[in-house]
Amino acid sequence: MARSNPDPFDFQPGKILSGKYVIDEFLGGGWEGEAYLVREKATGFKRVAKFYYPERNEGGTSLREYVKRLEKLSDLNSVIRYMHSDSIRHKGERLDFMVSTHAPGRQLSYYIKKRGGALKPLESLLILEQIAVGLEAIHSRGMYHGDVHEDNVMVRRVGIHYEVRFLDFIHLGRTTRERKRDDVYDMLTLVRDMTGGKRKYARQPELVKTLVKGARRDLIYKTFPTARSVLKFLRSKDAPDFV
Repeated sequence: MARSNPDPFDFQPGKILSGKYVIDEFLGGGWEGEAYLVREKATGFKRVAKFYYPERNEGGTSLREYVKRLEKLSDLNSVIRYMHSDSIRHKGERLDFMVSTHAPGRQLSYYIKKRGGALKPLESLLILEQIAVGLEAIHSRGMYHGDVHEDNVMVRRVGIHYEVRFLDFIHLGRTTRERKRDDVYDMLTLVRDMTGGKRKYARQPELVKTLVKGARRDLIYKTFPTARSVLKFLRSKDAPDFV
């Protein structure tokens, strides 16, 4: 039976894995495992390696499901590209990992921290729009993300626009309407986190509050049941004034 909190791998920068990759930095962890920025030892090219907790990847099931999702979504700009899988021995156990392309930009959590814990509302809403575009495309393929948060969203600014890519997915079973709605809920509460969290929420513009709805799940589900409904609202002339 899987432990509730697996021991972290805690790979340190400079560690060489499988004789092929050098750890550069820890990117983030989730329910299934941990992601690291790595460099190919032979070429110096940057990649992302996701290492799976053995107890949450029995027989390689979680890794295979993740790869299947990436392959089905490989033509979407918001999704990283699968390269190959490998394994190492770690503390006496087989440890599977998946290598993918390194998405341009930085994690959203980096930008929030760089801005002192809060992005400007307009910047947050521009990023939200691109997250919604990505989720709507994923949902239209009959899939869901399952783990939308600031460490799993890569952001790159291109002029006045933003490019967004999802760093990670999580497999919790088949796609359902509820799991798609949970993606939307996570996306909208991320707006609150981008703009300063609970401590600054009361001072946000009405447009932000209309989207976040105090992080009340029932209200978000009722008003914004899909990613497409969020996009339609953001692009509507009936949306509240920004100021």
